[in-house]
Amino acid sequence: MRLFPVTYSLLSKQAVGLHIQHHYEIGSVVKIQYFLRGMNDTYAVETEVDKYIFRIYRADRRNRPDIEFELELLRFLSANGISVSEPIPGKDGAYLSGFNVMEGTRYGVLYQYAEGHEMPIHAAADSYRFGESIGHMHKAADQFESRSARERLDMEFLIDRPLSIIRSYMEHRLTDVNYLSEMATELKKRISEFKVQGLDWGVCHGDLHGNTNAAWTEDGKLTHYDFDLCGYGWRAYDIAEFRLAREIHSRHDPEEVERLWDAFLRGYCSARSLGENDLAAVPVFVATRQLWLFGLCFRDSEFVGIADFDEGFIDSKMQYFKRLEYV
Repeated sequence: MRLFPVTYSLLSKQAVGLHIQHHYEIGSVVKIQYFLRGMNDTYAVETEVDKYIFRIYRADRRNRPDIEFELELLRFLSANGISVSEPIPGKDGAYLSGFNVMEGTRYGVLYQYAEGHEMPIHAAADSYRFGESIGHMHKAADQFESRSARERLDMEFLIDRPLSIIRSYMEHRLTDVNYLSEMATELKKRISEFKVQGLDWGVCHGDLHGNTNAAWTEDGKLTHYDFDLCGYGWRAYDIAEFRLAREIHSRHDPEEVERLWDAFLRGYCSARSLGENDLAAVPVFVATRQLWLFGLCFRDSEFVGIADFDEGFIDSKMQYFKRLEYV
């Protein structure tokens, strides 16, 4: 019998639980729940004594070297005093499990459960603490070297590819497509100018919005997780996502944005220096990040559906881009 092609397959939580029970030395699995469909699939796992997270990466997004880079980075950061959700090896010492499914091979990794809770950052003290932790993370990552290949967070990744995806979904709005194309050209020009003056380049987390990828404990401990978008890139781009998230979650209240951004920078610079040129480049990378996210929404509509990315969604994005003053 010939099976019909699929784009995305969801692995049975019962089968995943049995796999974990058989392949990991963590005791008896008493509960497993399908926790989240994001850019990957996340399962919440409980044993008689502890909690874990099992992530299954999408076959179209991550191959073995991609994930091995991420796992090497996590182990390196942990060994250098950075609190992260570490991967847990199986009984055979391997960190990756391969699952052969209709669309190819999907890899799974068991992670430590990050104690604490996610929380929105509205207080300057929390913003300072988050910035401080990122400064320490970047400082430690300066010494990281990997044996695994990983895609670079360069202009092709951040601008060219997203723009190509956007074009394919907005053929009926050529005026807007042309506007975005001109904006992309200007973004690349501005980034190139900053590069000439010197931009800090190194390992980036890739998704430092500070909302759902860090766990805070009552005593102030901060644990980072979800390094799925990590890679070598510009540090100004990495911290620009925090700035963008503050704009969005503060409803573009300029006073609150600047208050939280200033606290973040003070925290960051207490752990690691940040060049004036890198700081000046942040607004350009905020716009770049929005363009990248725009493309990501359309790309992932193949998996989550196109319903939320309608004309109103496009209108709101175009309004944002046309309000930019620094591009």
